Amino acid sequence: MSRQNIGFELKLRQGEKLKKLELSDKVKKQIHKQTGKNYTAYLKEFIGNEKDFNILNKAFDNAMQKSLPNDIEEHCLFCKKQSDDFGDKLCQKYYLQMNITFMMASNEFISLVSQNKHIYNDKSSLKKLTAKFFDCFRFIKGEGKMFLDVDRLCRFTLECGFLAITNMFAKSDTLSNLKIINSTLNEIDEKDLNNKINQSEDDNYLELQRVFFESKRRFYKDEIFINEREKPIPNPQKKLDIKQPTVVHYVLYYNYLQQSKDFGYFENHPEGKVTAIKNLIKDEGLKTTYKYFQLKYNHFTNYPSNRIAQNQVANISYVANTMLQAFPEAQKIALLELEKAILKSR
Repeated sequence: MSRQNIGFELKLRQGEKLKKLELSDKVKKQIHKQTGKNYTAYLKEFIGNEKDFNILNKAFDNAMQKSLPNDIEEHCLFCKKQSDDFGDKLCQKYYLQMNITFMMASNEFISLVSQNKHIYNDKSSLKKLTAKFFDCFRFIKGEGKMFLDVDRLCRFTLECGFLAITNMFAKSDTLSNLKIINSTLNEIDEKDLNNKINQSEDDNYLELQRVFFESKRRFYKDEIFINEREKPIPNPQKKLDIKQPTVVHYVLYYNYLQQSKDFGYFENHPEGKVTAIKNLIKDEGLKTTYKYFQLKYNHFTNYPSNRIAQNQVANISYVANTMLQAFPEAQKIALLELEKAILKSR
């Protein structure tokens, strides 16, 4: 999609008037049959329901009205009932050019969504982007004109696209996500190189895309590192009926204590988060580094879906029923999350 703003201005010669054409019912039916689903129907579909569309459309109509010339009613013969000629209705020119702008912009937006299937398939992201679409129009007060800020819309599309991709990744396994990420980064590099060779402008915000996918690659590489570190080391001399808390258990344990306010957040420590974690590791006698503990802590705290997951059922159960017995509020929170994690495994 070009970054050029979209707008339409109707220019009439002095003395020219708009003419209203009356179509027969037969012609109206024929036009409807040929056009089928129009841009309004698509926008209602994208936003999810007619009620929310009407709210946005009403605010949009108010903005159009406020952009009209201030003295338009004073000079409108039609509004003052001094003429029955539709051409004397001065506001119609301005409404017509703004409605044409809206139609042109809507069709471009629909085309943009159709090119980004990951957004279209993620209904929450699609609804958010459609609401943002209405926010991308700029009105010229006193002139009855408006235009679509295309650069703003493209950036909103990137934002919602990144959200949709994140949601998609959350439903897939780590290795599959890394394959997609690496392939996408390779495509971005090729497009960027072609732009530099041909001295072309970047219309696809490649640098922003690169930043997003590189951050995701780092995240999923950390996932693999964490999962490898969590694999139990066989110890035939260890009694099977005695289970010692692992680093993961302690991370979950303190997460629930912080949620219940039985223990302060590491960030609130007078000497900072790192010192707080180092002190905890020392006090608990954990055989780990503060970097690994912090990495695992961020993994569960910043992304609750990693904590409330099928592969964490056993860990949450152990923490709730063994380590949190003296903390009823924290135990209650843990047991509720255990139920959610179990439901995900069914």
